[in-house]
Amino acid sequence: MLKKLTGLALVGAIALTVPVAAFAAESQSSSTFHPLKQLLLDKAQAFGISTDGKTNKQIKEELKTANAAQNTERLNKAAAKLGISTDGKTAEQLKADIQAAVQVKLKAKASKLGVSTDGKTNKELREALKAAELTKLQARATKLGISTDGKTNKELREALKAAELTKLQARATKLGISTDGKTNKELREALKAAELTKLQAKAAAAGIATDGKTAKELRAALSAGKDANKAAALNKRAAKLGISTDGKTADQILAEVESALKAKWAEKAAK
Repeated sequence: MLKKLTGLALVGAIALTVPVAAFAAESQSSSTFHPLKQLLLDKAQAFGISTDGKTNKQIKEELKTANAAQNTERLNKAAAKLGISTDGKTAEQLKADIQAAVQVKLKAKASKLGVSTDGKTNKELREALKAAELTKLQARATKLGISTDGKTNKELREALKAAELTKLQARATKLGISTDGKTNKELREALKAAELTKLQAKAAAAGIATDGKTAKELRAALSAGKDANKAAALNKRAAKLGISTDGKTADQILAEVESALKAKWAEKAAK
């Protein structure tokens, strides 16, 4: 993401320069083929600039203007993604602001990974982060029995993605979910939906309302219900043994119940 933003900001920032040979005639009416002139015409076509009746100089000026406009648009998009205001700023100011914002993000990411940021440029930080990511990817791959020899970050990510897909397909198959043509993301969503359905059924059986609740909320509600049932059973046991539960925690009550039962068993054994 950060690399993409930096690229958006810097691509096209260098002013368009096209070497021009000393043509015999400046007008396009010349029938002689010039490779450099053709390059100029191709660039104009790429920008949608009409070259009819225009001299090389005129085309170059229009290309320069179009290139500057495109560069400004890219800078504005990059700035917007980073939450940077563009009001009244020149292209150079925007580039500087974008680079500074990108560096802050890179440093934050580096700090999380334990990568030193002292005196490092954005490029150096990206390289250090890439190396740190490679180490993590290799560790993950090794755990899954995936060979890491000579593999790049991209190749390891692809191998891990394939391994994850295999696992997701196995889980989905067990639950009767079709895996045909489904991506990792689609399988995760299908499994999440299946889990929610199961949790809703369990919650309904326990008398817990399920309306609008997420899987996380339902798990919490089911766990709380289990804890409540355990607490009720423990209090009932304590009452039978004549143990007061007022102001006591579940652990305290349990300890007293166990102590009373041990004493009771010891007394029986003595008889």
